[in-house]
Amino acid sequence: AVVSTQREKLKNNDWEGHWSPASEWCDLCIHRMDYIPMLEHQPWELWFLLEKIGLWEDRAQFLDLHNAASKAGRPSDASEIDMFVSQHSGELRTFLNRFYDNDMKMFGYGTV
Repeated sequence: AVVSTQREKLKNNDWEGHWSPASEWCDLCIHRMDYIPMLEHQPWELWFLLEKIGLWEDRAQFLDLHNAASKAGRPSDASEIDMFVSQHSGELRTFLNRFYDNDMKMFGYGTV
């Protein structure tokens, strides 16, 4: 019931869209993407993407940005993610796993 309530809010634009599941608004299936970078693994994924789309010469503009996931300017490692997730209730994790289920499958992520 909570998941369907949040989905209704998304449809009515009554909820912060940044947190909406990508599967609710994207058209990946229509465009049949060849490659979807997982930027948590930057800079390698970002380097590959910049080279593929012809922006390698402009890489300094992109690579100068710190990953927002970590104050250290690097992606969080598995132990940091586990520590963060463990601070949240099982009820919240269950909600997130249900709410983002399609996204997790679509992008190859596991549950939290």
